[in-house]
Order: sequence, then structure tokens, then C-alpha cells
Amino acid sequence: MSTNDKLFRHIGRAFVVGAVLLATVVVWRAQTLRAPLPSEQLPPAIRDNISNAGPAALVPAGSRLPRTMEPTPAAIDYKKSFAEAHDYWDYAHRLLPAAKAGNADAQFYLSRVLERCDEDNRMYFQRRGQKIGLDEGLQYAVKRHLSIEVAQSVYDRCHEFQENDSADLGSASDWLARATAAGQPIAKTTTASKLLLQDLQENLARAGGVPNPNTKARIETDSDPRSLFRSAVRSKDPEVLFLIGEAQGLLYPASSDSSVSQFAWLLVACQRGFDCSGDAVWVKNSCGDNADCTSSVDPIDRVRKLAGDQWPVVQQRAQEISAKLDAGRWDELGLGSAAVPSSSE
Repeated sequence: MSTNDKLFRHIGRAFVVGAVLLATVVVWRAQTLRAPLPSEQLPPAIRDNISNAGPAALVPAGSRLPRTMEPTPAAIDYKKSFAEAHDYWDYAHRLLPAAKAGNADAQFYLSRVLERCDEDNRMYFQRRGQKIGLDEGLQYAVKRHLSIEVAQSVYDRCHEFQENDSADLGSASDWLARATAAGQPIAKTTTASKLLLQDLQENLARAGGVPNPNTKARIETDSDPRSLFRSAVRSKDPEVLFLIGEAQGLLYPASSDSSVSQFAWLLVACQRGFDCSGDAVWVKNSCGDNADCTSSVDPIDRVRKLAGDQWPVVQQRAQEISAKLDAGRWDELGLGSAAVPSSSE
């Protein structure tokens, strides 16, 4: 082996040994930097901070276990929870924190619970302004040909509002106003209907030369009811469609055609998922003690019975409404003008 070969071999060995030593130093240095120094070797200021922070501060950062992640709570379906609620007193108090925090759905359904229990208790369990019990309320419902099932349901859900002070829950009108301002579609539709009814009552009182008895419940707003309807209908929420149907007589009080539109909107709402079963409260209220009406298995057949001789034109109007909803032709739905949409459109 030549002198040069020996020299290169020694140089190669030295390079390998040096690289190994360097790697060892790097690893040792990295481990030393990660390891906590004994507390007596730390500067006084750092030692004091660690003492104040507790034992966790002595754990190397790289060795800490990840903090347990709390599962993200699923968004609450307030429409579903409202439909499933059997005790509105308890339900209202469960809604209150979310409503106060600004949740528009919670605000709307809290307003609905408060208003519904107030109205239903006055309908079934108050007589001449005096509160009455369950037995007397059921007998009173029979005398007026009202559904005993509905009366019992009202008692089950709302009787605690008659027995307790609900001031801490706030007012239905205030929560409705907040939900409407926040853009909740059903709240906007509800407010629009109330505004139309308010205008009608004021016009009738003015025409009759008598004071309006509902001034205390007046809604003070600059919102136009038709604009609220036009905005809300974009959601295509089946309940919005149902409420728009109910409001047709208020939108067009002088029209003989408003009942056709009402049943047409109702039909569209049923077709798109609104509860039109025999168990729905609106069905029981509409049918009263008409067993043939409530016993219809097919919701569409129920609407047909309610529409009577108007059924063919109701079907045609419903098809037109559905087509305009699907195409987003909001301005052609008859919600923003004084003209009633006709079947010839």
C-alpha cells in the first residue's frame, strides 16, 4: 500500500470518528437543554417563579400531555326541542340563558312559549277573567265545541304559568322584537302578521269612531310587514310558508280570493314538511269536533277537505307558489304589492 493510500485511510478514519463524536455531543447537548436544571442551580428570580407556579412548571415542555379536549356541544335544534317540550314552564327557563346571550332561535321560541301559554290559558282556563281548574276548563271546552285533547295539552304544558310569577322570563313581545331584529325567519313572519292585524284593528276603530282597545299591545317599529314577509320567505321554512298562508286574509282583507291563497300556501307548507298530521294543534283547532277532518291519514287530503269546491284552483295556485319558491322569484309571490297573485300569472 502506497504512502498516499495510508494517508487517505487515516484521514477517512479520523473523519468518521470526528463525525460520530460530533453527533454524540449534539445529542448530549440537546438532552441537556431539555432536562430541567436542579433548582439550586437556577437563578433566584427563575427559582421563585417556578415555586409560585407549582410542580407543573418543573415538567419539561416537550413531555407534557395534551390537555383533554372538551367535546364541542352540538347546535341545539330549537324548533325540534320546542315541538318535543311537554312542560313549557321548565322549557322557558332552559331557554332563558341562551336568549339572554343573544341566540335568535332561543329568543323566538321563548317569546312563543310565553305568548302561547298566555293565550291558551285565557282560552281554556280562564272564564270572565277568573282562573279555573282542569275539570271546569275541560267542561267549558266541551260547551264551546273545542278539542278536549287540546285543552288537556294546554293544561299539561302551561298550568304553571297560572300558578307562578313569570316576570323573570321577560315579555313575549320583547323577545319577539329581539328575534325579529336578529333576522329569525319565523319571528319576522310572526311580527309581520301582528303588524297587519294591528293596522286592521286601528283602521276598524277609526272607521267606527271608537278607541282601539289594543293600544297597550301595539308594536312600535318602522318595519314594513310585506318586506318582512319577502325577507322571511327566502328561508323556505315550511312554518314560514304556513304563517304566510294564515296571513293572506290580513294581506288582502278586501279580496274574495284570499281563501284560495291561504289553502294554497297551506298545501305547499304541508308538502314541504310542515306538521299537517292529525296530531298537529292547528289541525285540531281547525277541525274542532269534526272527526272526519281530524281522522284523515293523508295531510293533503285534509287540505282538500278544508278547501272544498276550491280544491282545483288551490292545487294550481300551490303549484305556482312552489315553482316560484324553487326559482327564487320572490317578488312574484304576491307579498310585496297590493295585488293578489292569480292563477293566470
